[in-house]
Amino acid sequence: MINPVISFPQNKDSKTKCPDCESELNVPFNIEKGEIISCPGCGLELEVKSVNAGGGCVDLQELIIEGEDWGE
Repeated sequence: MINPVISFPQNKDSKTKCPDCESELNVPFNIEKGEIISCPGCGLELEVKSVNAGGGCVDLQELIIEGEDWGE
């Protein structure tokens, strides 16, 4: 009898670089779209825009917080 191949999700953090200062960022394997991580080098806050099926970050974008308009 042949044993079926069991695939387990990756349990390793992935690494990427900060788009601003090029510091190395550790991205947790279980990160989800919309989460925010901070760069340890420059403090830039980055939002996760997409995540691949196995975990790990695919696309980071600088977090932009829009302020209130107050009718101006």
